[in-house]
Amino acid sequence: MVNSGPAAATSDCPCNTDEMTLLDAPKLAAQLRHPHGEAALAVAESMNRSNGALNQAAIALLATAPGEHVLEIGPGNAAFAGQLLRAPGSRYLGIEVSQAMVQAGNARLAADGLRDRASVQHGDVHALDLPDASVDAALAVNLLYFWPQLSPPLCELARVLRPGGRLCLAFGDAAFMRTLPFTAHGFHLYSLGEVEPALRNNGFSVCGWRAHREHGTSNDGRTLDKHFHLLLARRSAG
Repeated sequence: MVNSGPAAATSDCPCNTDEMTLLDAPKLAAQLRHPHGEAALAVAESMNRSNGALNQAAIALLATAPGEHVLEIGPGNAAFAGQLLRAPGSRYLGIEVSQAMVQAGNARLAADGLRDRASVQHGDVHALDLPDASVDAALAVNLLYFWPQLSPPLCELARVLRPGGRLCLAFGDAAFMRTLPFTAHGFHLYSLGEVEPALRNNGFSVCGWRAHREHGTSNDGRTLDKHFHLLLARRSAG
């Protein structure tokens, strides 16, 4: 986005984001999986705040280069698209399962003057409407929990990435995630030891790992110590 510093993750959304703390664990889990209804915009802003530092760490690790075509899976309202578009001539596509987020994301991109090289489309990582080897870099932050199995989406991402293309996955450490009550409702928690071999078995070579720790607010409103993993992988040739 044009205003691509940390403040880009906030907005003037009229929703009362404090309502997030009023959702019980099952409803919060359902909203985080698929923002919908009157709470959708508040959910997006809550995720932007809670995941802001993690998103910025993942974007830095991905290191978009000039002219690259960047794919983000689950961008929400595309709050961090501008940071992925800092490289001259780069292009951005966000794929979202939530129609509410598709609408909000494209509205945000338009407001930031980015619609000429960025868009959010409705879709699913399990069946991307993209040609083979058409993407240079891909990003998925806090998305693995909604994949019942790792292989199908990773195989699909390998298909659309060019040989040598990069994938950055950011996800909560399984032990930390189990301390969050809402993760007991339909979240699939994967350890680092499960994600790394899954990447290797689906056309990637792992070329970087970083731990990300911060003290901040979770989506349920609690302040706590958070522990995440960031993995950078390259699409293998052939």
